[in-house]
Amino acid sequence: MFYLASFSLGVPWVVHADDDATKPPQDLPRVVVTASSMSAIATSLQDTPQNVTVVSAEVMKQQAVNNLQDALKNVPGITLNAGEGGTHGDNINLRGFSASDDFFLDGLRDTGFYTRDSFNIENIEVYKGPASTLFGRGSTGGVVNQVSKTPQLTDFTQGSVAVGTNNEVRGTVDVNYALSNSSAFRFNAMGLKSDVEDRDFVKNRRSGFAPSFAFGLGEDVTLKVNYLHQEQNDIPDYGIPFAFGRPVPVPRDTNYGLPEDDRFQSRVDVLTGLLTVKFNDDLWFTDAVRVGNYWFNSRETAAHYGDTLPAPGTPLDDVLTFRDRPSVKGTVKTLMNNANLHAEFDTGGIQHHVIAGLELDREEADLTRFANQLDQIPGTPILNPDPFEPFPGHQTQVTQRPDTVTKTISGLIEDIVDFGPQWELTGAVRLDRFDADFKEPITNAHLTHTDTIASPRASLVYRPVDDLSLYASYGTSYDPSAESLSLSTKTASLDPEKDRTFEVGAKSTALDGRLALQAGVFQTQMTNARVGDPTNPTAPQLLAGKERVRGFEADATGYLSDHWEITAGYTHLNSETVKSTDLASVGAPLLNTAPNQANLWLVDEIDETWSFGGGFNYLDRRAADVDNTAHVPSYVTFDAMARVKISDSLALQLNGYNLANKIYFANSYFSSPAENHVVPGAGRTVLLTANFSL
Repeated sequence: MFYLASFSLGVPWVVHADDDATKPPQDLPRVVVTASSMSAIATSLQDTPQNVTVVSAEVMKQQAVNNLQDALKNVPGITLNAGEGGTHGDNINLRGFSASDDFFLDGLRDTGFYTRDSFNIENIEVYKGPASTLFGRGSTGGVVNQVSKTPQLTDFTQGSVAVGTNNEVRGTVDVNYALSNSSAFRFNAMGLKSDVEDRDFVKNRRSGFAPSFAFGLGEDVTLKVNYLHQEQNDIPDYGIPFAFGRPVPVPRDTNYGLPEDDRFQSRVDVLTGLLTVKFNDDLWFTDAVRVGNYWFNSRETAAHYGDTLPAPGTPLDDVLTFRDRPSVKGTVKTLMNNANLHAEFDTGGIQHHVIAGLELDREEADLTRFANQLDQIPGTPILNPDPFEPFPGHQTQVTQRPDTVTKTISGLIEDIVDFGPQWELTGAVRLDRFDADFKEPITNAHLTHTDTIASPRASLVYRPVDDLSLYASYGTSYDPSAESLSLSTKTASLDPEKDRTFEVGAKSTALDGRLALQAGVFQTQMTNARVGDPTNPTAPQLLAGKERVRGFEADATGYLSDHWEITAGYTHLNSETVKSTDLASVGAPLLNTAPNQANLWLVDEIDETWSFGGGFNYLDRRAADVDNTAHVPSYVTFDAMARVKISDSLALQLNGYNLANKIYFANSYFSSPAENHVVPGAGRTVLLTANFSL
C-alpha cells in the first residue's frame, strides 16, 4: 500500500532540480529536501527502518545519464539482467532477487516493457528489502520508485543539448509556468538518437513528452495531474554467448544479431492523478488513480546452440552457433486506484500516526508470440558471426495469443507510534486478494488462480541523539505465480513464494548535517522457492526450494565540505541456494548476484565557474547459471566530468565514460547451456552537453 503523501527527507539528499544551469557553489548548512512525490514513506527518511538510496536530479545531471539503468549504477546491490524470450527494457536484480516487476512511478506500479528515460524524473528512490506491506506483490529484494517532475510556483525554462562520440544527439526542455498563486503547469520533452560505442549496429532512438498540472498548491485541497508519453524504436543488443563457462572471447563489436530486421519498439502512455485533502493538521486523505497503456513489439536475434551443444574441449574455431529469434508483441493495460486516510492523535502521551488504505488494481497483458525460426537459419561460426546472413524474414507464424488479467484488492492498516523523542515503533499488516485469469485461444487453455495473503511488518527505531537513528525491522513479501502477468500449467496451482527479511542498521548525519550516512546488515530468505520436478520436466513446479541472501550495506551522500560532493556505496551479498530439487545447485550462489559491489562519485565545485568530478563502479564476479559452472567476470569502470559556467544562463559539461576502455559485461541471461548471453558495456565514450536556462 502506498501512502501517497509528500514528506520531508530528514537527511541531506542534495536535489537541485529547479536550479538554473549555472548555480554556483555555496556554503551549505543542513539540507532538508521536501519531496514532491507520491511516496511510500510516512516518516522522515532518517527514521525509515530500512535502507533507502536516493539518486538525486543533481547527480544524474552531473553524470549526464539519460535512462534509469545508468542512474542505478549509483545504487550498489543492483545488477542488470539481459532480455529474455524476446522481451526487453529495464530488468534488474536487487539484493540477489529479480525485480523486473518492481518498478514504480510516483508510488504506483509501472508495469510494462520499456527503457525508462530520465527526462521527466526528479529523483529515484530505491527501497531495499521485501515490503509487500507497502508495495503489494513482489519486492523480495526491494523496489525502484521514480519521482516525476511536478509543477512549481516559479516560472522557469531550462533544457539541454548533447552530442557524443557514440553519434548521440539528445535534446531536452523543461518549462514551468505559474498559472496563479496556487496552480501551475509544467512541460518536459525529450528526443534521443544514439549508437553504442564499439557495438556495431546497436541503435537507441527515443522521444517523449510529459505535461503536468497542479491546482491548490499550498492549500488544503490539492490536485495534481500528469501524463507521460514515451516512444522508442531501437536496434537492440542480445550480446555474446557463453562457451564452456565464460563469454566467447571475441572483439567487443562482434554482433550475433540480424540487424536488418531486429527491432525493439515501445509506446507508453500513462495518466496519473493525485488528490490530497487536508481536513486539519491531524487528519488528511489522499487518492491516486492511474490509467496506463504499454505497447511493445520485439523482434530480436540471439545466439543459440540448438541441438549441437559443443563438447568440452572443442576448439572454438570449429563451433557453430545458430539464431534464436524470439518474437513477441502486445499491450499491457493498467487501471489503479489507491486511497489512504492518515490520522495523528495522542493516547496517554503516546503519539500515533495511523494509516488506513484501500487499493484496487487491474492489469492485463494481451500478447502475440511467434515461432522463433531457430531451425530455419543456418549456423554461423561462433568466432566470426555474419550479421548479414540470409534469413526468412521476420516471424509471421503465431504460436500463442495469451491474455492474462489480474485483479487485486488490498487493505492496509498501520500504526507508527512515537514513545517520546527517542523511540518509534511501527506495526503494519496488508491483506491482498490477487486474482489471475489466463486464456490462450490457440490451445484452448484457460487457467485461473486466486491468492489471499497477509503481509505483516514491524520495526523499532531508537534515537539516542538527534542525528543518529538505530533500527531493527522485520518485513515480508510474496510472489504469486502470475506476478509477471502470466500463468502456465506448471505454475497455475501454486501458492505464492514467501519471503522474509530481518534487518538492523543505523542512519546518521555528519559535518553539521551536510553528509548522510547509513549502514545495515540483513538476511532475506525465500522459504518456498519454485523449482522443477527432476523426475518429470513437464510436470507442475514444486514449492520445494529455499534461497537465502545475507548482506551488509553502507553508503554516504552529501557534502564533505563546502565544495566537495560525494555519492558512495558498498554492498556485500552472500547468496546461496539452500535447498532445491536440482542437487547440483545446492550451495551455489544466486544467479547474477555480485558478492561485492561498490560505487564512488566525487565532484569538486571549485568556484563559480568550474566543477570537476569522477568516480568508479566495481562489480564482482557473478554466477551465470544455477549450477555455478558459468560466470560473468568482475570489472571496474571509471567515469569523469568537467563543467564550466559560460554565463548566468549557459553551462558546458564534458563527460567521459569507461575511460580505460574496459571490455566488461553489464547484463547477463542464462537459461541453459544452449541458450544464454551477456551484453557488453559500451567502449570509451565522450559526451558534450550544453545546459541552458532562459
